[in-house]
Amino acid sequence: MTPLPEHLRKATRTRTQEAESRARTALDELVKGGKPVSFTALARKAGVSTDFLYRSPELRSRIERHRAKAGSAPAGPADPPGDSSTSAAVRALSARLTRQQEAHRDEVARLRKALEVAQGENLELRRRIARYEPD
Repeated sequence: MTPLPEHLRKATRTRTQEAESRARTALDELVKGGKPVSFTALARKAGVSTDFLYRSPELRSRIERHRAKAGSAPAGPADPPGDSSTSAAVRALSARLTRQQEAHRDEVARLRKALEVAQGENLELRRRIARYEPD
């Protein structure tokens, strides 16, 4: 397997750093707002996966620390099972598929309307031509 080119590694690092920054900001907002801190709530607020939070040692320890301070019970196991990232991936892909289906339905409806208009124009032009051409 060949290593990734440098520009792709840099883009991946940047994307990861941005996600970590969003997660830190969202965690601070949850804490300041007095809302319960959980991996799921933080993932939703930050727009990242729970798997991302579990795999980030710094974020994971901060979340667990805030949960311990609040006295809340753990929302999940200390080490999530191997299929948790799969289920997160499945949820993400399902949401993406739903958005694509909606976009395709909208596009099909728009194209059908355009086809109806074109067919109407075509019929009108055929009628005009028929009036000027004797059979």
